[in-house]
Amino acid sequence: GSTEAIKGAVEAGMGIAVVSKAAISKELKLGTLAAIPLEPALQRQFSFVRQRQKFRSRLMDELFNFARNYCEQRDRDAGNLLASAALNES
Repeated sequence: GSTEAIKGAVEAGMGIAVVSKAAISKELKLGTLAAIPLEPALQRQFSFVRQRQKFRSRLMDELFNFARNYCEQRDRDAGNLLASAALNES
């Protein structure tokens, strides 16, 4: 179903749902929905998509490389935080 339909169902008291926090930012501000943090947090994989036969411009390549480097650095930082937490627990 659509995110709007899911949010409407939850607002109508029909149950709960798992949606991204970005999808409910307006409802959180209005107070019509409340977020319940999940522990551990859920993670999703995203992909860049493009037309199969479309040419690749330099700008498209730069955006892709920027995003890939950002994600790789974030993964390294997360790994360092996990390793640090494990050391602190022992």
